[in-house]
Amino acid sequence: MFVILGALLALTFMMAFSSKASAHGYVEGPKSRALLCAEGTNKDCGAIVYEPQSLEGPGNFPSAGVADGKIASAGGAFPKLDEQSATRWAKVPMTSGANTFTWKLTAAHATDKWDYYITKEDWDPNSPLKRSDLELFCSIDDGGKRPGFSVSHNCVVPERTGYHVILAYWEVFDTANAFYNVIDANFDGGFVEPEEPGEPDPEEPGIDDIPVWSPSSVYLQGDRVSYNGAIYEAKWWTQNDKPGESQVWLLVEGEESGNNDNDNTNINAWDSSKVYLSGDQVQYNGIVYEAQWWTQGETPGDSSVWKIVN
Repeated sequence: MFVILGALLALTFMMAFSSKASAHGYVEGPKSRALLCAEGTNKDCGAIVYEPQSLEGPGNFPSAGVADGKIASAGGAFPKLDEQSATRWAKVPMTSGANTFTWKLTAAHATDKWDYYITKEDWDPNSPLKRSDLELFCSIDDGGKRPGFSVSHNCVVPERTGYHVILAYWEVFDTANAFYNVIDANFDGGFVEPEEPGEPDPEEPGIDDIPVWSPSSVYLQGDRVSYNGAIYEAKWWTQNDKPGESQVWLLVEGEESGNNDNDNTNINAWDSSKVYLSGDQVQYNGIVYEAQWWTQGETPGDSSVWKIVN
């Protein structure tokens, strides 16, 4: 009886984790409250330090969505984030006017829209964050498009001075959920006039544009580093794990270290009972697939979690 009950509990946990892992993202610039928790700048944050990309809650905000007082935690899954006072959180320096907001997506998802809100000038920083504290200042309609793994939006932030909270809101297109990220900002009282958009830079970032791996830095899923002439991407949260020597790092460019794209002999066959993480590769029906996020039991070729590599 106890064995069966334990198995059912384990299965329930795994199903919940798999569902939660279907789409993830966080604001990396300006750094969100959750990201500063993961980096150790914010203290006493709870479990969000391991998964700042998981602030997912019901969508259709502000007419529906998460409850007042639980906006920062996306509904209460990470309750520490809802603690609110004038001094509780580290603040990023900002200037009103033209600003760029950048999301790091660890699992891209078809998108309805991106909205950005800021607290009103008379808001109370010592009370839990609520809808009536916020005003919308920027909205981008994606109409169901699937974004890349880095998304940037140029917005004009209203004039503010001192401490204010920005809510960055990502509404998913094909589910009822959305992602909520708050940014604690200290405004200097200035204003940056928006410029006319210039021609985009056609060049892809090269190895010189990617930071060199440091054993003292915290890396999150999707972060890229250069090490010994190669580029690696983190498959999950890591610190001190050396690229090329730990399975947390996925080689994306450079010397293959024995892993040739045309040589499939070292790639294991897909196993329906095995848990796979982002970057893991398998063989199935003569084709090599790579997992884009956490998965178990989803057949390569039948599920979007798997992409064809070779």
